[in-house]
Amino acid sequence: MLYGIISDIHGNLEAGIVVKEFLQRKGVEKILILGDIIGYGVNPEECIDVFDSMDVVFVKGNHEEAIITGDFDIFTTDAKISIEWTDKHFSSIYREKISEWKEVVEIDNLVLCHGGLIEPLYFYTNTRLKAKKTFEQFKFRYCFIGHTHFPMAFCISEGQDMPSIIAQEPDGSLHIILEEDKRYIINTGSVGQPRDGNPNACCGLFDSEKNIFELHRLRYPVEITAKKILDAGLPSSLASRISRGI
Repeated sequence: MLYGIISDIHGNLEAGIVVKEFLQRKGVEKILILGDIIGYGVNPEECIDVFDSMDVVFVKGNHEEAIITGDFDIFTTDAKISIEWTDKHFSSIYREKISEWKEVVEIDNLVLCHGGLIEPLYFYTNTRLKAKKTFEQFKFRYCFIGHTHFPMAFCISEGQDMPSIIAQEPDGSLHIILEEDKRYIINTGSVGQPRDGNPNACCGLFDSEKNIFELHRLRYPVEITAKKILDAGLPSSLASRISRGI
């Protein structure tokens, strides 16, 4: 099966549309979204609608959890302002939808969560040591995550003490041939707010028959998204960071 695997759209409708159209052209059979569709950007409901009509699995992220619980104190200043804005512009129908999303989903031989299995909503799997702890505590073949907004992968073989890192190509993409004797944690980066210095949207493809994962970087009209953020009265830093990929 060919999966589209994406994360952290963050209310960025322009990026979401470009990614959806790319996945449709590639002929994906199922889309897996690893949380944080909302937050930061000004089109939270529309970003859900873009994918809701497709064969899609939604995983809950920390921004969805915040809207459900009303607890915004964990966020930085700009993130708190944006989630408060989202809270005011998010209807009860969509609240019901996101409340049904699970923190961890297993489908075929894939495990999906937002941050990391140790703490699915909030854990940052961004070092070899954190990846090692995850590999030691949980049994899985492939685990797909987001949350850090930084695409990368970790892999480990039986008997290997410390996981290896699979880093991005210079253009921000990834191409991984998944080996039978290894286990993997793969971060698919962010659709709507990459933070690896590359503003182009991240879009993952996983071919379960060929055991190949590819991360593509897609241009989208970032200036439109940035203007929407400014027009909504949200912090200018949120508009600036998507333009620079930070």
